[in-house]
Amino acid sequence: TMGYAGFLRPVWAWLRGDELPDDLAVGFLGLPVGLPRIGGVQMVATMQAFRAGVPWSSVLHSWTLLDSHDTARFSTVAGSRDRQLVGIGLQMTTPGVPMVFAGDEVGLEGDWAEDARRTIPWDEPESWDTILFEGYRRLIELRRTSEALARGGIRYAHVGIDAVAYLRETPSERLLCLAVRTEHEAVRLPLPALGAQELTTLHGTDAQLVSGEAILPAEGPAFHVWRLR
Repeated sequence: TMGYAGFLRPVWAWLRGDELPDDLAVGFLGLPVGLPRIGGVQMVATMQAFRAGVPWSSVLHSWTLLDSHDTARFSTVAGSRDRQLVGIGLQMTTPGVPMVFAGDEVGLEGDWAEDARRTIPWDEPESWDTILFEGYRRLIELRRTSEALARGGIRYAHVGIDAVAYLRETPSERLLCLAVRTEHEAVRLPLPALGAQELTTLHGTDAQLVSGEAILPAEGPAFHVWRLR
């Protein structure tokens, strides 16, 4: 399935910018209300409720999408490159099959479905957002090379208003992911509870290991991935 209800809607509502296109201010993907602003607890609850209602194999084979030819562009919804990169991190590390709408990776915008169907400016590479493009490239490479991200289970280690941390795990690989929409009080996770002795940074910045705890970065918007050992 296309993950509008179980992924796109909660991520948009968590990462939306302060300014919205007129269409989204008064209606939200067929709903007679504008795009709300929610906290991380509500976002995760929506995702879990959706996943609980379908077989796990269906979850792993359903699209995780941030936008499509039927919606506004996520770059327009997020309102900033940093928040867009957090959304991409969630897209590439949440159970499912990431689907990227052509042009998102270079920063195309669009206020509504037809407006979003813009072509990539192939003859104007100077207009591309190269920092965003590199973020896509690195996160896609991580998704393509990780067994845990492709097939692993998911467990939430911390769910707060502005930060969400979760584990993706298989018997041979364990990853810790952290999505942050704005600066917040640092998340502290006991290493024994994680079943780990060290965290190797795969994306983002290093965590601090102090007195048996992993202290995760508090700055945001930002997205991080660590391998647990």
